[in-house]
Amino acid sequence: MGNRSLNYYKRCCLNQKNNYPLYVKWMAVVPWIMDRTQRFPKNLRYSLSQKIDNICIDILELIVQTIYSHTKRELLIKINLKLDVLRALIQMAHKMRHLSDGQYEYISRELLESGKMVGGWLKSA
Repeated sequence: MGNRSLNYYKRCCLNQKNNYPLYVKWMAVVPWIMDRTQRFPKNLRYSLSQKIDNICIDILELIVQTIYSHTKRELLIKINLKLDVLRALIQMAHKMRHLSDGQYEYISRELLESGKMVGGWLKSA
């Protein structure tokens, strides 16, 4: 990508995504979650940890697709479903004592707020 193309991309595409609060929130939530899952025991890295990480990335991908899509409703419903699965996996990680009570409370609030954002976006779609 040439300098002009890169500058255009930074001005146009990155700024456009940053106008979406769900995108901005998710760009903060994903690294936080992935930092925690890296600390899970080795025997869970390729099961629970990897599943949580993959769902986070799937949600991010769906958010970006939704931003650029003319038919947002179907994508928002998929995001909502993935958020529900992620909530269940996070709850399981907490019950297995791989997330502290404070970490669980924090991420639960973030996921709840993300769900509310999706719901608001769905109403306007």
